[in-house]
Amino acid sequence: MSIRFGWSDEQVKFAPQAYFLSRTIGALLGAFLLTRIAEMKYFRINIVACVVALLVLIRVEKDVVNVVCIGAVGFFASSVFSIIYSMALQARPEKANQISGLMITAVAGGGVVAPVIGFAIGTVGVIGGAIVTLACVLYLTYCAFGIKIAAKA
Repeated sequence: MSIRFGWSDEQVKFAPQAYFLSRTIGALLGAFLLTRIAEMKYFRINIVACVVALLVLIRVEKDVVNVVCIGAVGFFASSVFSIIYSMALQARPEKANQISGLMITAVAGGGVVAPVIGFAIGTVGVIGGAIVTLACVLYLTYCAFGIKIAAKA
């Protein structure tokens, strides 16, 4: 935000606050909604909304719109881990230990994305970081729509 809109250090602090507040609200609301909506449907809705928010973030150069999009990404991405974990455990409950290990490995592997985002911001600019994030969300979109859950063997 400081690079894109010339915000001061004090103003820049608002964007991560919007993200994490939205993420917290999304996780709490998601726990409630997931008792009423099918997991896959909720996952697909959230991923599509996240893609839309990122595309708006990339295309629209208005600070208020960008902060709203940052919050929207936090909100819509807040339940992704728990949905994927839950669906995996439901599909293969006998593999609970392996699934837990794989999910935690994925979280640790996700730590690689942050330096890639930093590199993209350093070389391309803020839009580069948003594009890396969009690429990750597009992969999740593929997972939501392209991968069929295997039946128990």
